[in-house]
Amino acid sequence: MARLRVVSLDLDGTLVSRNYVDYFWLELVPQLYSERWGVPLEESKKLVFQAYEEIGPGDIRWYRPSYWFERFGFPDKLSWALSRAGELVFLYEDAARFLRRLSGKVELVISTSASREFIEVVFQRVPELSKYISRVFSSSSDFSLAGKPPEFFLRVMEKLGAKAEEVVHIGDDEVHDYENPRKVGIRAFLVTRSGNPNGFEGLAEIIEQLALSP
Repeated sequence: MARLRVVSLDLDGTLVSRNYVDYFWLELVPQLYSERWGVPLEESKKLVFQAYEEIGPGDIRWYRPSYWFERFGFPDKLSWALSRAGELVFLYEDAARFLRRLSGKVELVISTSASREFIEVVFQRVPELSKYISRVFSSSSDFSLAGKPPEFFLRVMEKLGAKAEEVVHIGDDEVHDYENPRKVGIRAFLVTRSGNPNGFEGLAEIIEQLALSP
């Protein structure tokens, strides 16, 4: 069995809470739409959410905040919204312990569908990530891929110069973080944080599964 060289980690919901990104899309964008077009907030939410649904997560535009802010007519508000949402970013305590525990033993990278704008916000708010994470791969910003299809993990391995049997991926989405990496031979672990029996309740439980060399 090949030695584990790389642990790839999802970002939102795995390392940091999703609160900030949910607040951005579900609260701040409708609020700005309401202010820009002079419609009540509840109507604004219906219009914005309908627009999201029309595009859908299979379209690369779904993941790009710049697209939505241009489409809705307030591109000048993007930096403000990102900064405001960033106030809600926090690193899970078990994620912090996980990173400290594995630091120096394997290469730690982030593989996410989040755009570079959100990644920058997270690293600004949680600068300690820079001590542990060697590289960050964004499927949407770096490879123009929607979500994290199997092709994304192939591209990540190519960039890392790693074989599938040398990589583990960990994330909270059953399809994009568990099924898709497994399709290209990567061992994967699902983090649920919600009591779902199909996954691990946090990152701490996964460490013992990695069978790291001393």
